[in-house]
Amino acid sequence: MKIRIINPDYGVTDADKASRCSVLKSYVGPDVELSMVSLEKTQVEIDSQTDVVLAGPELLSLAKDAEKDGCDAVVLYCFSDPIIEACRESLSIPVVGGAQASLLLVPHIARHVSILLADPVRIPEKELWLPTLGIAPERIRSVSAIDFGGRSIWDNREEAYRELLETGKKLVREERAECLILGCLSFLGLAGRLSSELGIPVIDAAIAAVSVAESLVRQGLRTSRGAFGPIR
Repeated sequence: MKIRIINPDYGVTDADKASRCSVLKSYVGPDVELSMVSLEKTQVEIDSQTDVVLAGPELLSLAKDAEKDGCDAVVLYCFSDPIIEACRESLSIPVVGGAQASLLLVPHIARHVSILLADPVRIPEKELWLPTLGIAPERIRSVSAIDFGGRSIWDNREEAYRELLETGKKLVREERAECLILGCLSFLGLAGRLSSELGIPVIDAAIAAVSVAESLVRQGLRTSRGAFGPIR
């Protein structure tokens, strides 16, 4: 099985792509081949809806390339699930986004979820958008964020972990949080430690996306043409 992970940020090094795939590999079966690509022409990171629009054409091209390369599924490696509907219109293989995949796990393990983003500026957007992804809106207890000041989470992981832990403790104390979603895929690998410290389930959106993609392929489930029409 081949899963192509599309990182919608410009400038991700080959070493960083490999290290992310290495972490994710431990959460999928031994027969799953993970590969990651990122933007090479569009010099943006997905920090706004403007960035999504600018990156959209190249992201769609990368998704189509994945299907041409014989991949069985595509994962959009971002908590904004950028252009996911366009990808589903254009591909027959499953296309999975980090936000939707992680949200739809919540009813299996909790009644409500609190979401932790990497940038407080994105809170209003996500508060309106996340309830449209298939989960009952009343299950989303809150959307909050750490404020990392534009610094790289991947390069400052321990500092990011400490801020997530501090905010998570506050959510458990003040909101009686039942479950957390780490709402940035650069938080990859931090959920297990947080869950142990906080005593509640913490969902890693990157792991959720890859795991859901694998499950869809194993079940033989593909994108419905009844829903999305002829492939464009």
